[in-house]
Amino acid sequence: MDMSALKRREFIGRSGAAALGLALGGALGPLAAQEAGRPVRVGFIGLGSRGTVLLRLALMLEGVEVPAICDIKESAAGRAGRLVERRGFKPPELYTRGPEDYKRMLEKGGLDAVICATPREWHTPMMVETMKAGMYAGVEVPAGISVDECWQLVETSEKTGVPCMMLENYCYFQNVMMILNLLDQGLFGDMVHSEVGYQKDERFLQIGPNGEIDDEYGILRRDTNGNLYPTHAVGPAAWSMKVNRGDRFDFIVSVSSRSANMHEYLVQQFGPDHPAAKVVFKNGDVNTSIIRTVKGRTITVYFDTQTPRPWDPILRFESSKGVFMGSVDRIYVEGLSPDNRIWEDAAPYYEKYAHPLWKKLGGQDIQLGRGVCEYLVMHQFLQAVRRKAETPLNVYDAAAWSSILDLSRESVSKGSQPVEFPDFSRGKWETERDRIYYLD
Repeated sequence: MDMSALKRREFIGRSGAAALGLALGGALGPLAAQEAGRPVRVGFIGLGSRGTVLLRLALMLEGVEVPAICDIKESAAGRAGRLVERRGFKPPELYTRGPEDYKRMLEKGGLDAVICATPREWHTPMMVETMKAGMYAGVEVPAGISVDECWQLVETSEKTGVPCMMLENYCYFQNVMMILNLLDQGLFGDMVHSEVGYQKDERFLQIGPNGEIDDEYGILRRDTNGNLYPTHAVGPAAWSMKVNRGDRFDFIVSVSSRSANMHEYLVQQFGPDHPAAKVVFKNGDVNTSIIRTVKGRTITVYFDTQTPRPWDPILRFESSKGVFMGSVDRIYVEGLSPDNRIWEDAAPYYEKYAHPLWKKLGGQDIQLGRGVCEYLVMHQFLQAVRRKAETPLNVYDAAAWSSILDLSRESVSKGSQPVEFPDFSRGKWETERDRIYYLD
């Protein structure tokens, strides 16, 4: 990465953003106010398994219409259209003429927001065009796959005044939101350190039935080395530390272990003489990245999808007043816990210190994706659209969290040297701000 080019871009963009008047918590440029009582009109791009989950979640919300569906597969678009009809709406218009047909959907207009759940290389170009069309952009993770793409998202949002929200559902886990509520109430002090991870056995997801490496993440693991899926893990940690709301990521140090498990797995599955057993995977079995913020907070981020293991996001939050251990659901809070030598079961805290969003919406039986947290992230995005207001997770979050993929690869390739984060907010992070939650 050319750091001098980044600094030039930061300098040039600073005056442009100031001229547009788009600041964190400030006006949102040309967006018109929502007419009272009018449904929020949402278009969807990408209706595979993940896109279908997001569509079902959106249709659960009152006052939401889906007039447009886009997918390169007519069968997927047709299935999604029938889901909309079964909810009592008129059939949506289908856009299925190829990978660029989403532009025709945007050109027709009439949408308040577009949600993108396509393969990741399409996320940034589709969301850039969505914002240019004046529509809120909601995107699956990661929002961008390079630092340059992250800058494209930021610069487009600033120039158009249109928000972009990465739909990071881990931020809305019940335990994460309980910790956020303790922080908001001043009972958990100030965040010091967090340990998080995307850790689950995904070896089988990367390999086709005949040993072919055709999954996008299988190809990525074969060809590169770093933290290749960072946003689920880092999102809750960054949000708890108010990154981009009074602090920002400063630098990252990333180190990868040896790469052995994928080879051993393929030998077991197909035999030592199969072509798949000859594939060399560059990505280490475990990547460990350490992020330091400008104000001295630290985050350890693990990426481990090539070892045999259960799912574990870790979710350790350590503050000036205590520590929460998500893996074992234990907590200690100075001033609340009776003894600093004994862990408390966190279960009573979920009831006593439940986040207002969970109190209001967490009791529903959501049998989609990861359950209530999926519903909450969709609810919060569409509430921002309805209000024509700032999204709770903003474009600077999308850029900073997604950029870890690119920056961790750079650090690993340079012998685990520290690599600086760009200041995607161009100084706006210095303004202390509260986290945003929409409760109605």
